[in-house]
Amino acid sequence: MDYGKRLSTYLGARSTATGVPGLVEMSRPAHAERVLLFAHPVGGSLLALQPLVRRLLDHRCVGLEASLEVLVDGEPAPSMQELARRYVASFGDRCPDIDVVCGWSFGGGLAWEIGCLLARRGVRPKVVLLDSTWPFRAYKEPRPSEQLQEFVGDALRSGGQNGEWLVDSPAAAAEALGMDMETFSERFEIFVHNSRIIGTWSPTPGDLDIVSIRATQSSRSDWREMTTGDVDFQELPGGHYDLLNGPENLAAIEKIIRYGLPAAGTVAETGTGTGTGTDDGNAAPDLFASLAELTDTARWRDLVIRSRRMDGKAIAEAYRELGRRGLLTPDWPREFGGSGTSTRVSVELFERFIATGLPDLVYALTVQIVGYFVLKSGSDRLKRELLPRISRGEEFATVLYSEPGAGSDLAALRTRAERRGDRYVVNGVKVFSIYSDISGSALVAARTGADGNKYDGITLFVVDLAAPGVTVELVDTIQPERMCRVTLRDVEVESWRRIGADGRGWGLLDGALAIERTGIDHVVRAARWLTALRTATGRPDDLPLLEGQVECATTVARAATEVFLRPDVAATDTAVAKLYTSETCQQVGHEVLRRWRTLADRTDLDELVREELYSGLTESPGLTLSAGSSEIMLSTIKVDLGEEYSRRCRDIPRRFGAELVDTLVEVLEPVGAGVRAQPLFASSPTRRTALAETLAELGFDRVERPEDEGGLGLGLTAGCAITLSLGYLGYENAYRPGPTGSGEDRVRHAAYVLGLGVGLFRTAWEYASGREQFGRRLVDLDALMFPLVRSYAEMYAVGTRLHEIANTATQPDQGALRRFELVQQDAMVRLVRAAMQVMGARGITEWSVASRFYMRCAENIGLLDPLSGEEKC
Repeated sequence: MDYGKRLSTYLGARSTATGVPGLVEMSRPAHAERVLLFAHPVGGSLLALQPLVRRLLDHRCVGLEASLEVLVDGEPAPSMQELARRYVASFGDRCPDIDVVCGWSFGGGLAWEIGCLLARRGVRPKVVLLDSTWPFRAYKEPRPSEQLQEFVGDALRSGGQNGEWLVDSPAAAAEALGMDMETFSERFEIFVHNSRIIGTWSPTPGDLDIVSIRATQSSRSDWREMTTGDVDFQELPGGHYDLLNGPENLAAIEKIIRYGLPAAGTVAETGTGTGTGTDDGNAAPDLFASLAELTDTARWRDLVIRSRRMDGKAIAEAYRELGRRGLLTPDWPREFGGSGTSTRVSVELFERFIATGLPDLVYALTVQIVGYFVLKSGSDRLKRELLPRISRGEEFATVLYSEPGAGSDLAALRTRAERRGDRYVVNGVKVFSIYSDISGSALVAARTGADGNKYDGITLFVVDLAAPGVTVELVDTIQPERMCRVTLRDVEVESWRRIGADGRGWGLLDGALAIERTGIDHVVRAARWLTALRTATGRPDDLPLLEGQVECATTVARAATEVFLRPDVAATDTAVAKLYTSETCQQVGHEVLRRWRTLADRTDLDELVREELYSGLTESPGLTLSAGSSEIMLSTIKVDLGEEYSRRCRDIPRRFGAELVDTLVEVLEPVGAGVRAQPLFASSPTRRTALAETLAELGFDRVERPEDEGGLGLGLTAGCAITLSLGYLGYENAYRPGPTGSGEDRVRHAAYVLGLGVGLFRTAWEYASGREQFGRRLVDLDALMFPLVRSYAEMYAVGTRLHEIANTATQPDQGALRRFELVQQDAMVRLVRAAMQVMGARGITEWSVASRFYMRCAENIGLLDPLSGEEKC
């Protein structure tokens, strides 16, 4: 079979996209928490590492795929150190900052040497070594026949095959591996060079932290001899080739990489180095257990009910208890009260304790906005004095931006701060602030510069609300949560309480607003309201579309929380999340509004259920106003799309595999364009056949097939990338590898429909950018474009949720998939309407590209019946 040739074609297409020889994008989610670099094993191919990478798709995974270009580079690399140097030199400034460098066998040695070189550049990754040792005896060059036998055995055992293979010639070896002779010759030469390198290697001493994962049946080296950093030894059952082939071992390695958590039954030795590292996995189970112990009590329920009625003492007591247990800021540095976990663990803890009904805005304002902003940009003294108190739940904080006559327009603020020696004197009035009456500190925006450009001269401070000159007044509203008017009259603020440089606050506000707009507080609130609605109506399955939208919004919000601490984060990064999550949450509130006349008269409702329903009724109107109104979010997204709409459109399918999508679009576009159909939008069996043949020729028909069946084993996500690319180009879906109507087929079909939506959006936006009406470009008319911008946000959210579904289940949950299909269909109908409105009469002509997309959408956005596989109206 020609599997080897197809594999080389596929990997070559992926690696060239990075612009770095040998550097392959193995997975690249839109928002990655960490970056992992995988070094190739002795055979040079990354295929053996793919099953592990598929478990880490929320991380950005890049890999080194061996090539003679790097290995030889004029002459063969004489040592492991030189090979590592060549790789690092080829990175230049195009390699991302690496958090973890990992390798199996030979790759572990290469990973260690690369880690040492990166440390000299100031980048200090953790090193994870998978059964990696150095030689125990002098190297003796094998005979050519022995090398041939070793190469075949290594390649097949790396793919999970067992047995003995006797080959007596290069041709027989190539046949056994399914490679053409050209590919075989290159791979064999790489294997021989690398075998010589590992046979003569002695590791470079270093000071990086190491996790050494060893197979119990393998020989081993003591890495404590090579580093002064921490060394954590983990043992997993089996032999050298079993580490990456058994699901139990893969799950254990995933946990170790993800959390630093020993799997059950492993043997762990702690080194004697001086490094600290993170303790995410070890801390997380204890934190979740502590939270469960706290919330599963009558005392906690009483605190929640009193807190919902704005009892300040109950709110303070509840948050102090969370702080005492280390549950408020576990992802903060230990010096400020955290325990070094990941942001993902912190968000999950927040979701769980807020799901009990505790008011979420207290946490959102104190921890997610003020706390994280100080952590990111505050002075050392401000961090030392404020953050530990927040972490212990001893102090709340709020935000003072809005002013009378300057609500969402922060650039119009009038509050002034005058510099006097080592402090500032602040005067002004702030309105519409939440929980200022129980907060100890506030993030305040004030003018320090002279009048001029309204964006210049703004400075941010953290003000002590107990300072002389601060007056806080409650403002009555329809919602239970407290809103305040705060007057600042000659309030003295020490200079160490300033955030960033004097007069440079506008740029910082971008980051502050991005933190405020992740939407995680909205989705937790929406889930509570939805649960209360189901309980009150007694019909748990009555709201599938709304439930699906909340699930979609939750995925978007979680993704947004993984980027808001990036140094380069901007408001645009979270504007989509803010728009989609706030409007979804508001829809749940509107559902309460529609039923309120009946619900209000109910006397049999649980106390907490009644509180949730009233909260949904009264709080939902303000969700699309606070932290930037929906109109501001639409404007922000529109400006960004106007500059880079083509890239932003491509980013949605690229979530499923950036290099794969880029390659598919480049290869398939001319194939489909070469087949004409009349009219343009008519389905063409000829085009479908041509596309299917091209996919098969390049080996893309095997991307989902398991490795032991001759495929690439890249899973459902890669299959979605193919159908999404076909939809994006407006072509027929020529990729249907499984039975019609199965869960996997429905997921691929949803990806195809998403591609159609993104393609239609791109077509409409491109037209609006070039078309003028009444002396103005269509793209500049907000009334026309805002519905299309909102549809882009929906496509982004649908893509984020679909990626999660494809990534996390080999057998998709039928209920969740059905709800997702309802959400996608609902969003697609709005997109089609908005896009065709922008296109005008041109869009309905048979020679218009828009008409092709329109008809494809009409043929495909119907829901598939999970039993028959037929589309349902």
